[in-house]
Amino acid sequence: MKPMLESRKKTGEWQEAIMSLTDIAHRVNELASSWEQFKLINDRKLKEIESKGPEQLCKINSNIDNCKERLDFIETSAQRPEISTDFNTGDKYFSDYIRKGMENRLSHKTLSGDDNDIGGYLVTPHIVKRINKRIADSSPMRQICSSQRISTETLDYIIEDCDRAGAGWSGETVEDEDGGYKSKYDFAKDTSTPKIQKISITTYELYAQPQISQKLLDDAFVNVESWLVEKVAETFSKKENEAFIKGDGTFQPKGILTYENGNGHNKIEQIKADKLDSDAIMILYYSLNEHYSKNASFLMNRSTLKDVRLLKSETGQYLWQPSLSLETPDTLMGIPVYQSADMPPTMIAVADFKQAYKIVDNRGMRILRDPYTNKPYVRFFVTKRVGGEVVNTSAIKLLKIASKY
Repeated sequence: MKPMLESRKKTGEWQEAIMSLTDIAHRVNELASSWEQFKLINDRKLKEIESKGPEQLCKINSNIDNCKERLDFIETSAQRPEISTDFNTGDKYFSDYIRKGMENRLSHKTLSGDDNDIGGYLVTPHIVKRINKRIADSSPMRQICSSQRISTETLDYIIEDCDRAGAGWSGETVEDEDGGYKSKYDFAKDTSTPKIQKISITTYELYAQPQISQKLLDDAFVNVESWLVEKVAETFSKKENEAFIKGDGTFQPKGILTYENGNGHNKIEQIKADKLDSDAIMILYYSLNEHYSKNASFLMNRSTLKDVRLLKSETGQYLWQPSLSLETPDTLMGIPVYQSADMPPTMIAVADFKQAYKIVDNRGMRILRDPYTNKPYVRFFVTKRVGGEVVNTSAIKLLKIASKY
């Protein structure tokens, strides 16, 4: 009886073991099936994310731009000064000339007549200041380059070549022919000095000719002065900035992109790259002398900036960082970035623009009222003189991209 009980006991344990192994195999198969299902679902989600990736990036870029525009608008509104209606007498006479063509008091009380053959009157300093401020706020080159006002038509500017003055330690010695020592330097000779050259930056006449109907001029609720400031500043800013970048120097300023490629005088070095990537940006930046790199800025087209936003360093960090303040521009590798529609999509400039480019303005603007040419509209022929030229080619480098992709 006892052996039979022991046999049944072993049989029961064997069956339990078989059931346990079966259960384990079932669990393993179930787990493997679940894992396969998870991988299929996960792969499907990853493909969906990849397919929507460019669209999401575009949305993110758009959201960043919208946030920056809203922040800039808020800060601009907060910093906007209160409008004063207490104009001086000169502004009143200028307003009378704009609206009614009354020029007698204008020439005697406020403005001096123009001696040139074209005629016209000098715009009041108050209006000129408002126009210049609008131009400076909307022109990238005005914001980053140095400028100078003159009373003549030409500025003579002294520049040096890339060589630095020679120097040495007076106590340094070398062996002479007799086995003794002598001074390393020949004090009878002068040390090397940079070559000095003079360039003349000529100012050229720039004009704007907005027109308005006589009915609006007669309307007392229309702020004609603000309208004139806005139209003239918009035209001047656009034409100026285009000339500072692409002007050929013939009856207009000479732009930074019109210089020959090279390292010598009156040449700007161009770094060539097959495509736009982080390596090309690095090579461009470090090609600039460290003396100028500490105050350097990038200048590029808006479409190029869109591609630069996606670039990463070897550590996976984005090179571009947005700015959260109106006073501070976006940065690329910690360097301020400015954008201009006049820059080609395949060109990027890095420079200490204060040292590299000089903008020259002739004092004053002239205005001529013309109510006859295009009745019933009144035209205002506004002119100014402006020039510009690269004065230090060592302080600027250009990146020329064969393809952005």
